Amino acid sequence: MTEAKPADMRLKPDTINGLANGVYSALAMLAAMQLDVFTPLGQGPKTAEDIAAALGLDTTKLSPLLYALVTTGLLAMDGERFANSAESDHFLVSGKRSYIGGLHEAYSDLWSAALRTAESIRTGVPQAMHDFSAMAEEELRAFLRGLDPGAVAAAKSLARHFDFAGYATLIDLAAGSGGLAMELCRRFPGLVATAVDLPNVAAIAKGFVAEAGLEDRIVVQACDVVAAAPAGVFDVAVLRSFLQVIPPDAARLAVIHTGEALRPGGDIYIVGRVLDDTRLGPPETVAFNVVFLSVYDGGQAHTEGRHRQWLKEAGFIDITRKQLAGGYSVIQARKRPIGRRAGAGVPSPERGFT
Repeated sequence: MTEAKPADMRLKPDTINGLANGVYSALAMLAAMQLDVFTPLGQGPKTAEDIAAALGLDTTKLSPLLYALVTTGLLAMDGERFANSAESDHFLVSGKRSYIGGLHEAYSDLWSAALRTAESIRTGVPQAMHDFSAMAEEELRAFLRGLDPGAVAAAKSLARHFDFAGYATLIDLAAGSGGLAMELCRRFPGLVATAVDLPNVAAIAKGFVAEAGLEDRIVVQACDVVAAAPAGVFDVAVLRSFLQVIPPDAARLAVIHTGEALRPGGDIYIVGRVLDDTRLGPPETVAFNVVFLSVYDGGQAHTEGRHRQWLKEAGFIDITRKQLAGGYSVIQARKRPIGRRAGAGVPSPERGFT
């Protein structure tokens, strides 16, 4: 047996322990979102007994979760009373327009898939495959509702950083519930939209649009944009969290077909997880890319360089990338206007990111 060197004796598994223990805080947040813990506290500080009574839960069982949430910073304590942090009060109180608590369904799905990463790599087959074309209607409806808060949040981010008031017609590709198109139409009264997705998804999205009372502003179109260009000509296209769920060859075709549906001078916004060309950043995207192995057959976060290659092939110019919080990016480009020389300046609707 080799005798341990002094340096080996000083080495500790700090990184390993940190990663292992960090999981529990995230799971505490997930449980609180599932139980809707933050909503009763939207009315003001409460004791553990008060919160449990409001939720119909047992105080003894709930209390450890409340203390765990204090350590995460999502809750604060004053004596025996718990209170929401400013962040949780803004985003996790049901009924507020800023509410994103419904994301717990997406978190549950993706985190469960991540636990099957090793088996997905070992077998070469995604072990938690998302096949939207094969999902039962009710399963698909629930899944789309779980994704809706993320779609709305993406629309709000686009509205903060880009001026969509200059557009009259928008196409939302792989629209899911249509949440992004609906939110942008609410914020920009002059905008009308077309939400495009696979036939079974589009059928459900029509119901969501009707529920929102936006049937006069949003048309839902069934189309597989990998196979063909959608019908119509539009000022602007948004592809949110779409290219990353399909293989590179399919993503290339989707970009080309999207370009065919835009007028000359029209803009495209690709919103989602984009890797730096080194494949080492952003850190959140590098880590999350592992999840795609279990969820999609060939889907992954693609590099910025690959996006630029697809866009240039599809006739786009003025390509820029802006990085957002959480490892997300927006890649913006403009379809070459008729008679436009390469390199000539075109005003951008971008307001600037913070």
